[in-house]
Amino acid sequence: MPFHYSYILPIICAVWFYVTFILTYIISVYRKDVTPLFPYISDTGTWSPESCIFGIMLNIGALIQALIMYIRYRQVQFVMTKENQLPMTIKKNNKISLYLGLIAAFGVCIVGNFQETNALVVHLIGAVAAFGLGSVYQCMQTRISFQLFPNVGDKIINFGRLFCSVIGGVMFLISCVFAGISIMQFTGDDTTKWKKKDGGYINHFTSAIAEWILAITSVLFLLLYTKEFKNISLTEPLVSEKV
Repeated sequence: MPFHYSYILPIICAVWFYVTFILTYIISVYRKDVTPLFPYISDTGTWSPESCIFGIMLNIGALIQALIMYIRYRQVQFVMTKENQLPMTIKKNNKISLYLGLIAAFGVCIVGNFQETNALVVHLIGAVAAFGLGSVYQCMQTRISFQLFPNVGDKIINFGRLFCSVIGGVMFLISCVFAGISIMQFTGDDTTKWKKKDGGYINHFTSAIAEWILAITSVLFLLLYTKEFKNISLTEPLVSEKV
């Protein structure tokens, strides 16, 4: 039986991630585990019990994210079989972007399950995969979207994707650079409770704001698939037995 409601997934994904960020922020601030003014998103999910909520919600969100990326891959793949005049590079780039997107989704799981206070290196690897490769995925899919138009898609939405991918890429670089500078200037005891007297506060503040913007635009990018997914019908996979 065909499933005609794929467009709900990007909406669920966006709501899920935004609720995750807001919920863990409220809990961590209430418990005074972080400073209220723009902590890193990871800081809000470092200490228990918010770390437990952060981990399980990011795991579920990453699964939805991966499913959305796969559906998008199959959508582009289907269009390529119908429209022979489209550049063949789309097919290759679509597959590469899928792999990068799935690694980025797995990076989200790593961020949620390896807290910075327990396994910093692993946590950072997950963050680079989630945001870094996620930004590359967005750029590649944005290019594909413009190449598919007007056969598939909407011009305004394509520019929305362009906005998200450019802002996301810039914010990723800003967050990484200023985070590196601030940590070298840090003289306090706990980075999750970064105060002005601890040194490097302005650079830390800049990095944290950039991370929040990056997270918001990354989720918004997935949300922009909603309209195109309204034209998609999914059927359950066929099962066959080896003879």
